Amino acid sequence: MNICIIQARMGSTRLPGKVLRSVHGKPILLQLMDRLKPSQTIDKFIVATTTNSEDDAIEEFCIQHQVNYFRGSDWDVLDRFLQAALQSGAQSGDAIIRICCDNPIHSWKVVDFVVGEFHRFKVDYFSNSNQEPNYLEDGFDTEVTSFDALKFAAENATLMSEREHVMPYIKNSRHFKLGWRKAHSNYTFKLSVDTENDLRMAERIFEELKDIPDFSIAEVVDLLKRKPEILAINQESVINSGYKKSLLNDRTI
Repeated sequence: MNICIIQARMGSTRLPGKVLRSVHGKPILLQLMDRLKPSQTIDKFIVATTTNSEDDAIEEFCIQHQVNYFRGSDWDVLDRFLQAALQSGAQSGDAIIRICCDNPIHSWKVVDFVVGEFHRFKVDYFSNSNQEPNYLEDGFDTEVTSFDALKFAAENATLMSEREHVMPYIKNSRHFKLGWRKAHSNYTFKLSVDTENDLRMAERIFEELKDIPDFSIAEVVDLLKRKPEILAINQESVINSGYKKSLLNDRTI
């Protein structure tokens, strides 16, 4: 079974409440889920949010839209993911797909590519992104790990950065077989939504590609090559700034 866990919370410091901000007529969380639903590989979806009162809004959204959800630790996102997987019925041999809610332009086609590579190479972890400098497809980030690796990480990770960001222990502990491959070799952009300008960028992309409602990464690359001026909208935005901040303040817990 392939379980897709969507990481979502309202407490972003740079863009508070961003997961329910509107992009192209829908809340980001709904936009993302609608773009992933046609997936041929995802068997279950669950939204993993926190027990903070501000995330009551996400629970209400999930109830309204009949979406499975789990509420767990604010800071220990690794444990939150494990508990969300367990609530979804995950067992040994299952695959866990991590998607962040700040990627409204994401595509099920990219997810299916990454899941397919994960199973084809029989590794413990596979991604098209989140490994600098060669593997970054920000906005289409997809990470897939085995449930067994996720459980092992949750039981053994001791650094704050490993608890806050789910996959670092799996990638860095040398216990697991890892793989990366980009879905599009020419993708070099920062398109996740962390700031107001990132949100403006996403809105512009949806508007430009409105005649291709099921657009994927290839159409985005083609658009930004044809209209590179769009990239100026969020030129100050930095990829993975939250993780880099965690590393600067890292400690054993």
